[in-house]
Amino acid sequence: MPKPPRYVSRSDLGWGKSPAAGANPRSGLVIHYDSIDQGLAGKAHSACITYWKATREFHTGPSRGWADIGYSFLCCSHGHVIEGRGLRKVQAAQPGGNSTYYSATLATGPRDEITEAQIDAVRALRQWLMEPDTSIAGTVKGHRDFISTSCPGDKAYALVRNGTFKQPPGSGGGSEDDMVGLRKGDSGERVKYLQVVLADAGFSPGEVDGDYGASTAAAVLAARKSRGSKETSGDKITGWAAAQIMAAHAVKLGG
Repeated sequence: MPKPPRYVSRSDLGWGKSPAAGANPRSGLVIHYDSIDQGLAGKAHSACITYWKATREFHTGPSRGWADIGYSFLCCSHGHVIEGRGLRKVQAAQPGGNSTYYSATLATGPRDEITEAQIDAVRALRQWLMEPDTSIAGTVKGHRDFISTSCPGDKAYALVRNGTFKQPPGSGGGSEDDMVGLRKGDSGERVKYLQVVLADAGFSPGEVDGDYGASTAAAVLAARKSRGSKETSGDKITGWAAAQIMAAHAVKLGG
């Protein structure tokens, strides 16, 4: 099966086959970050490679003693998917899901930018892993869904929760801009994005089916009213409506 665009393999890194134990993860993809800001978005892509090699040295060194780098993949700020343990390997990334989920770190810290290219790399990786040869579920989780941790950071976890990483590659950065212009009667992935954001904000649109019907319109109106809107209809998404929905979502997530 064709690899994601901008794929960097272990052989490209000068690494041999991962010595980690075998597994057949099928449950989905888990997102991670680095607890320290790295500033990689403002550096050349070579800095991402340097970071990845240093991470492997740390993970296999005396303080960890793991068989290999802990993650399956890195999705870097420049849009590359960089192989870690790779396919069909147990990870050391998320206790409780190391043999059932693949892992992808963004190598970002709490204040680092998550770029649109990076978001698209996650989407491309997920799409690739869902193809018949690996057939993972489309689920995307964060490290904190398994244990008490700050990982993958509030920025990345908001993108996990609102469905941004589950959109097809090329769908945009996952923000209010992806909602603006939608109206009752519309259908498709942008509507699904709206519905996921509404549901995560605590305003159920009914089934997340990509159809902007009466239930979605009611959820839109409820979300807007929670932010003080005097509107009487949720039948369309203006820029102001999108901003209010995202504000309601941020409040729900503690943002």
